[in-house]
Amino acid sequence: MAMTVNEIYLGALSLLAESAFSGDTDDYAERAPYLAAAFCTEAQDTDDAMRAALGEPEAADFNAVHIPLDDSFPLLDRFAPAACLYIAAMLVIDEDEELSDRLYDRYSDCMSRICESVPSIPQTVTDVYYFK
Repeated sequence: MAMTVNEIYLGALSLLAESAFSGDTDDYAERAPYLAAAFCTEAQDTDDAMRAALGEPEAADFNAVHIPLDDSFPLLDRFAPAACLYIAAMLVIDEDEELSDRLYDRYSDCMSRICESVPSIPQTVTDVYYFK
């Protein structure tokens, strides 16, 4: 069963030591679908490359502005930790810049590891010679 955007959001709340049941996170829940869409749009090319290399089917289309919390997370599950870190960093960017920066650094490291793990795809090379 596919992971939902809500599960990603709950992971982000856990990173912030927040509970979805406290009334203090209503603003977070309102912003999370937009942040999830921003993350997915940013990571879509890497997801496409990973899917092609692994022989996975193409990702389902998603709205690049807003992905409802109840929707399935459109990227491969290996992007979930990075998505949690990104959303957490963006949720607290105005309230706790230092925490946001630490989370964003971890997100960047996580995405770097994902990019490094994309398998290469053998392709033929075309020799092209230019004569003057």
